[in-house]
Amino acid sequence: MVTSEGTVHRIEWNEVPELVRSEIERHLGAKVRTVNSQRGGFSHGMAARLVLDDGVRVFAKAICDDDALAPMYRAEADTAARLPQQVPAPSVRCVIETAGWFVTVFEDVEGRHPLLDRPNELAAVLAMIEQLAEVLTPSPLAGGSTIAEDYGPKLTCWRQFAEHSPPADLDDWSLRNLDRLAALESTWFEPAAGETLLHTDLRPDNMLLRPDGTVVAVDWAWPCRGAAWIDLVSLAPSMAAGGLDPDPILAAHPVTRGTNPAAIDAFVCALVGYWEHNSRRPAPPKSPKLRSYQACSALVSRKWLRRRLAWP
Repeated sequence: MVTSEGTVHRIEWNEVPELVRSEIERHLGAKVRTVNSQRGGFSHGMAARLVLDDGVRVFAKAICDDDALAPMYRAEADTAARLPQQVPAPSVRCVIETAGWFVTVFEDVEGRHPLLDRPNELAAVLAMIEQLAEVLTPSPLAGGSTIAEDYGPKLTCWRQFAEHSPPADLDDWSLRNLDRLAALESTWFEPAAGETLLHTDLRPDNMLLRPDGTVVAVDWAWPCRGAAWIDLVSLAPSMAAGGLDPDPILAAHPVTRGTNPAAIDAFVCALVGYWEHNSRRPAPPKSPKLRSYQACSALVSRKWLRRRLAWP
């Protein structure tokens, strides 16, 4: 199973300056009684479930203003605060900027990450994705970037391999089909265009299964406008890693069943190239398992893509 659990060295609650912690408590109107730090994901800012003296539970994220990831935290806070109430996502309690730190406090959602190889939990995830597409088409947020603007410069890695040189350890199938992969990759952005507000980072660890059996999407740090099918196709590698065949799921789901298979092929191809490239980069010091996660994502996605394309 592709997972990002335990992949990052996070800032702990007690490492956040006392002035910042006091300001969080002032905004919430109560002292923090217990702290449960979260270990999943790949960003190293503080992320913790807090229980207050009055019994209220919240989820807080914090990072230094001068950290390279601070813009991502700001984007998440801005997007989450403006999502319509019908969107299955945690609401924002408050945003705090103090002493050179940026803090977002969300409602705490009781639950755990869904397991895609459990039929009932997969069904709940698929229902959530359908709901997202319904509520977020067209995008309810004014402005914002498109998927081509945000991901166009990143999803070009097969072409880079073809033009310069592929990695020495690239698998035989990719080497044999390098020019075809580069050509296919170059076609992803046109069919991916659309007016749906996309999450673009749906993984099991960015979702929570609540006790009532419904699922919410968290970590809205990479929103953009594009075709509604993108989020489900982006989740498909996690399905494949759990031993599922994504193709029957995509064929049946409302957001993907009418999508041209060639469009899905092109987007998956671009994702595989991105993961093949990035998995070979040096690991970030605070996220040492990121590259192995990306290598695993490349492997399961490439196998799935190879079955779809049936190239020798």
